[in-house]
Amino acid sequence: MWRGHNGNPMMTPKLQQAKGKEYWDSRFSEPGYAYGEQPNDFLRASCQHMAAGDVLSLCEGEGRNAVYLARLGYRVTAIDFSEVGLTKARTLAAKHDVTITTIIVDLADFDLGIARWDLVVSIFAQPPSAIRQRLYRQLQQALRPHGRLVLESKVDVNATGADRYPGAQILREELAPLTIALAREQERELNEGHYHLGMQRTVQIVAVNS
Repeated sequence: MWRGHNGNPMMTPKLQQAKGKEYWDSRFSEPGYAYGEQPNDFLRASCQHMAAGDVLSLCEGEGRNAVYLARLGYRVTAIDFSEVGLTKARTLAAKHDVTITTIIVDLADFDLGIARWDLVVSIFAQPPSAIRQRLYRQLQQALRPHGRLVLESKVDVNATGADRYPGAQILREELAPLTIALAREQERELNEGHYHLGMQRTVQIVAVNS
């Protein structure tokens, strides 16, 4: 997973290294919610008019996106390898009087299942390339007909498919044979809690199992 650092410009992918479970447990142990309690704005815009169903949220952390979807009526399964983060996710769900299912698991070991999900959410999940590509290969069979992937990720303009932060064209190729309904790469301002602040290049994708 990738996230920016408090009080500093967001780090470039070449400087930002993958962090382990202990790192994220420590971050999520801090007071409050590291990335705020409000959902990612691209997720909000993408999902508010979709029919509710079964949703899987990857690398959910402290629950802001999962709780938002549950409030819309989705049946949400949130996965992360941080027990601390998912405990806070359940607390946030209780605050809003909704229920989410949480599973402590590493993405490297997770099987998405078959025809299991109407929506898969990947908001700044950004696993290493081998894990990302393994997950994407499962999406067509894991999504139900017309099911969707909603994704936002950091971009390194020099990244290849072997890197953690590829751009829109590489991700389009990796997500085949899903139909790409939207693929947008841009510089945009993030304002999510203490750690996602400032201008950042991201890619936003909506892909459909058509």
